[in-house]
Amino acid sequence: MNDRQKEILELLKKKKYLSVKQLVNTFVYSESTIRRDLVELSKVNLIQRTPGGALFLKEEYIENPQVFKYDLNTDKKKYIASLAIDFIENYHTIFLDSSTTNFYFSEELKRRNNLSVLTTNLKTALNIDKNLSNTVYCAGGKLSDEKVGGPETEKFIQKFHADICFISCRGFDLSFGISDMLETEASIKQSFKKNSEKVILMIDSTKFDKKFWFKIFDISVIDIVITDRRPSTPVVEFLEKADIDLVY
Repeated sequence: MNDRQKEILELLKKKKYLSVKQLVNTFVYSESTIRRDLVELSKVNLIQRTPGGALFLKEEYIENPQVFKYDLNTDKKKYIASLAIDFIENYHTIFLDSSTTNFYFSEELKRRNNLSVLTTNLKTALNIDKNLSNTVYCAGGKLSDEKVGGPETEKFIQKFHADICFISCRGFDLSFGISDMLETEASIKQSFKKNSEKVILMIDSTKFDKKFWFKIFDISVIDIVITDRRPSTPVVEFLEKADIDLVY
């Protein structure tokens, strides 16, 4: 996705619907250029093309391609990763889910040695492998969009035990718990939790007060929540009452 397409997408998020004519007038690009951009955005299910315009698709209805997620809230994810490294010591065993937050966390892991890491993200695994003192395993299973998942992946995870699992999610809701858009992602995180001593949730501030189709588990099973800024008072009070550490 180029910068122009990102600008179009951001404007559509705010306006919900725009005609091609409005987009041409706003960005001062030719109509053919705008139409090509809309075609590309629709191919990855970020917008819905309509006669003469485009409609933004709510995040509750779509699963963004992995390549797009790396450019989404990047500063927040990098900041969260910089906080998470304080919980890692040399020789730790770690599970990392396929989230792009964990990809940025894998950069921080290069500062530690003799780690054993299992992940379901190919890009994350390759990045960790750059530090030769660390050992990385990429779970087996069906590959889709740079991630592996499914029943075979869950069986693979059962062979391992970790000191800590680091996971992210699409939604964090006080009544529903933490949730995801994809069943495969929810199941993988549940498998990680079962075989870990500690669960750390890394979640940027855009995920709070949202819920999606597949529940992962209750908030109460989480040990630590790491985010980029102080959540709302109800969330802070809930975490304090549940004896869950909050880091931001």
